[in-house]
Amino acid sequence: MMTALLNRVRDGRARLIRPEAVVAQAWRTGSGRQARLAALMGLKPDRCRSAPLDRDAAKSIGRAIAESGHADVVDVHVAVLARSHGAVVITSDRADLLAVAPEIADRIVDV
Repeated sequence: MMTALLNRVRDGRARLIRPEAVVAQAWRTGSGRQARLAALMGLKPDRCRSAPLDRDAAKSIGRAIAESGHADVVDVHVAVLARSHGAVVITSDRADLLAVAPEIADRIVDV
């Protein structure tokens, strides 16, 4: 699944948004399980856009935490991005994302 997605992105048939909070949460050495994440980080910006956790994002995340009661900043960052961009999310945290943004249920791909 991830390899097929990476190939679609490399071929220009899909674009990714990479929340940097996810990188911080998942990154260890860049090998093993992080090899796919490292590959995504190596893509050109027009194929994989970085979504930093900057001041504006922090404010949006804070508002979403207040509304949802879900305090995990990374989950909320992903949900806010999915909501604002109409993006599909590839995750193993479906329930956590739905706690923040139930309207993205049909755009979650479980891994």
